[in-house]
Amino acid sequence: MKNLNIILFCLLSTAVYSQTIIQGKIVDDKNNRLLDDVELSIYSLEEDGLVTTAISNQQGQYIAQILEEGSYVIRCIRQAYFDLELFVDIDSENQTLDIKMSRQPGYEFEATIKELFSYSVGKLGKELRNVKIEVYNNTLNKELLVIEDDPDNTFKVNFERGNRYTILLRKKGYFAKRIEVYVDIEDCILCFEGLGTYVSPEIESALTNQNERGSIITDIPMKKIIQDESIVLDNIYYDYNKWNIRKDARPSLEKLVNILRRNPIKIELGSHTDSRGKDDYNLDLSQKRAQSVVDYVVSRGINPSRITAQGYGESKLVNACSDGAECTEEEHQLNRRTEFKVTSFMEESNFDNKSLREIIEQEKISGSRLKESILIFENN
Repeated sequence: MKNLNIILFCLLSTAVYSQTIIQGKIVDDKNNRLLDDVELSIYSLEEDGLVTTAISNQQGQYIAQILEEGSYVIRCIRQAYFDLELFVDIDSENQTLDIKMSRQPGYEFEATIKELFSYSVGKLGKELRNVKIEVYNNTLNKELLVIEDDPDNTFKVNFERGNRYTILLRKKGYFAKRIEVYVDIEDCILCFEGLGTYVSPEIESALTNQNERGSIITDIPMKKIIQDESIVLDNIYYDYNKWNIRKDARPSLEKLVNILRRNPIKIELGSHTDSRGKDDYNLDLSQKRAQSVVDYVVSRGINPSRITAQGYGESKLVNACSDGAECTEEEHQLNRRTEFKVTSFMEESNFDNKSLREIIEQEKISGSRLKESILIFENN
């Protein structure tokens, strides 16, 4: 038995030491930047099969072991780079093979998801984990990235020229975040819609000689849903002594419509006036203005049971501009505001169970964002 163990040990040792190690670095062919997360697959040309795989580390280094001499093809894949195939002959000697990869035209987008403390202040807080992340290429009708429960707080994706993308972020207890990205399309060299005015992408200098490729690094804010917290709707203006919705208010109201479509909440829509005028008149005017906003939102497909109108008149001023006080027009304008606050939470909506692909496909069929009747369970 002892002799058998010795024989087995010798055979195993021979097998180990007969392996050929192939290693090296992978870099950008224009600036020699070390490339991490490159997926290498090594195939045997003689046996026509996958032999082994490897992934480059943060220093761009990779290492793989080959059991037999012969001819092989190494396939390298990395986001934002052209796929690469190399044909090599491997003998019994360990080999060093450095690899250069070429960037595709476009942008490499890297985002960190953080909690937004307040829409008005715009201060970002802790990094958020366990977010559902989806990225969809609308131009190619293709899912680009789907992470059901991201354990990290950062994700990367590649944006190519001539394409439009949609990013959807969802986390229980937070307002869903949807971002539209236009890359050299629809008169946009690079446009973000829905990222937020309080943050803007940090666009680094292009990483190729011909300015074909750049990197974008940004923080994406997500706001926690807090019951009874008032959130001001920007740019909701009314003509003097009137309550009808003006055209310049519609973009802001569409944002509210989309918030309701993406989140299982009920809200109160509150309208406020400044202190000028009689109290009773201001109260009645604010109620009519609040109701006009509710009517608009309902007309966009939101179930009326989810939104109520409340006029506050001049009872909740945000500054000292009460009756008789001398204030500028700008100070009075701060009090003439429209707000919403979450009053209660509903059962989860169908929206939570739909993939971004399904949402976009349904939008194409209906010609607009998903209607409330499609999204919400009528359990309340």
